[in-house]
Amino acid sequence: MDSLANFKPKIANPGDSIRSEDWNGMQTGLLDEITRLEAALAEMKTYVDSMTQTILIPNITSVDGKEYGLNDPVPGEVGTYQTSVLGLITKQWLPSRQGVAVICRFGLTDYFDELLYWAGAERGNQKALDVTLDYVDGGHESIKDVFIHERTKLAPKGADNPFSEFLLSPNGFVWYRYALKNPRPETEVTYITFTNSNPNCTTRIANVMHIRVKIRPPNRAG
Repeated sequence: MDSLANFKPKIANPGDSIRSEDWNGMQTGLLDEITRLEAALAEMKTYVDSMTQTILIPNITSVDGKEYGLNDPVPGEVGTYQTSVLGLITKQWLPSRQGVAVICRFGLTDYFDELLYWAGAERGNQKALDVTLDYVDGGHESIKDVFIHERTKLAPKGADNPFSEFLLSPNGFVWYRYALKNPRPETEVTYITFTNSNPNCTTRIANVMHIRVKIRPPNRAG
């Protein structure tokens, strides 16, 4: 504070010459300030680019597949989740027939960067799921042969489609939460279709999802 109080600005008059060391000092100081500001702006941009919001989509319904309660017996399977509610999950969607078949198809009109969904498979721990995103422009993207873990007991994450969270029912049956990146986040999604792609197991999808959206400037595309 004393140094600031004692500071006396040097006032130059028109026509005064400036010493080279003074001029060089000003230029160096200016360059240092520009460098500092650029670094601060880059850090701020990185922070803003990483900002996301997560939106809950509960109680999803589908015209395809078959809906069961968590404690409803499923034909061909032994054992239920022994509860009617697990976390936010209250229902499960399964294929309406055995083998390769659509599990569910959810209508969604929104932009998102990442889809968070709950799943598990009877006779799982293998590649068992295809996910197709339909877009408002008529295009679609399919993510095939997604690894889904065994639902009757907790499986290790592994390197193939590791889950981020899990829920255990009273008898130890499991729901796993997975993340799927949207290949076209700047295009509005209209439908999400989950398909059981492996006839050797049966995948189920929970009736609750989240979408994760990066916060973008107001002039975002679309």
